[in-house]
Amino acid sequence: MAAKKYQVFVSSTFRDLIDERQDTIRNILDLNHIPAGMELFPAADVEQLAYIKKVIDECDYYLLIIGGRYGSLDAEGISFTEREYDYAVETGRFVIAFVHAEPGAISVQNSDVKPELAAALNAFRGKVMKGRLVREWTNRQDLQLAVLKSLLHAFTAYPQVGWIRGDTAADRETLEQVNSVHQENAKLRSELERAKAAPLEKLENLADLDDEVEVRYTYRVSARGRSTYRTTKETFTWRQIFIPLAGLMTVSRTERVINEALKLAANEKGLATPSAINQLDLATIKVQFLMSDLISARTSRTTEGVPAEFLDLTDKGKRIFLTGKVVRKDS
Repeated sequence: MAAKKYQVFVSSTFRDLIDERQDTIRNILDLNHIPAGMELFPAADVEQLAYIKKVIDECDYYLLIIGGRYGSLDAEGISFTEREYDYAVETGRFVIAFVHAEPGAISVQNSDVKPELAAALNAFRGKVMKGRLVREWTNRQDLQLAVLKSLLHAFTAYPQVGWIRGDTAADRETLEQVNSVHQENAKLRSELERAKAAPLEKLENLADLDDEVEVRYTYRVSARGRSTYRTTKETFTWRQIFIPLAGLMTVSRTERVINEALKLAANEKGLATPSAINQLDLATIKVQFLMSDLISARTSRTTEGVPAEFLDLTDKGKRIFLTGKVVRKDS
C-alpha cells in the first residue's frame, strides 16, 4: 500500500519560539510528513488570517505550542494564534497542544509583561487545557521529545485522511479500506435514522420563550491602554437568545454558534460583549432549545472524517424565527 503523508499545521507565536518551531518542523519532515505554517509571513493581519484558514482546512493535524507570549492582536483584542486555534477546533481538526509548564520562569524578553496580555494568555492557556490531553514542556529538548512521541501516537492511534500520490494505483488493501468506509457510512446513516425516529422525552413545565434566564460570562474592559477581564451575570429571555441564534443557523453549525448568538443578544440590550460564556450556562441553553424542539443535534463527520456534533433549526424553530422577524403593516 502506498505510504500516506499527513499535513501538520504548526501554530504558535513567532519571534519568541523561532527555535522551537524550526525543531518541530524538522521533526515532522524527519517523520516523512508535511509541515505547514506561516514561516514566510510572521506579520499577522486579517487578510493573512483568511489565508491561514485555507491552509488549516488542508491539514490533517493542528499542532499548537504555547510559551510566554499571547501574540499579535486583531481589532477585537484576540491574538491571531488564538484565532487559529479556535478555527482548528471549530472545523474538527485533530489538535495536539503543548503548553509551557512554568510560564513564570520564561525570560522577560520572551514573556508578556503587560497585565492585560498576561491575563489574555492565561485565559487562552485555560481554554486549551480544558477538555483535551495537553503535554507540558519546560525547555526546548523536552518539547521536541514530546512532539515526536505525540505525533507518532496521533498518526497511529488517530489516523486522518492524509495524502497519497496521484500516480499510485489502488491496491487490494486500499480497495478493502474504501469498502470498509462505505460500510461504516451505511451503518452510521442507519443509526442516525433510528435516532431521528426516536422522539425526545416530553418534559412538563418547560420555560416559555418569554421567561427569563440568567447567563454568566466574562467580558473585556479597557481603560488607559490596559485591558482586564470581569465576570457578570445578566438576565435574558429565552427569545432574546433564540432569535439571533436562529438567524445564524442558516446552515448546520457547531455549538460555538451559541456564543455568537449571546454576543448579539448582549449587544442588542446594550450590555458588555461576552468574551467567554460559562460552560454550564452554555450547555443549559443548548439543552433548553433541544428539549423545546427548536433545534436538533446530529453527529456527523467533517470532510476530513472527524466526528463532530452539528446543530440545525427544526421546522418549529424556523417558524418562530420567521414570525419574530417578519415586518407587518401598522394597524
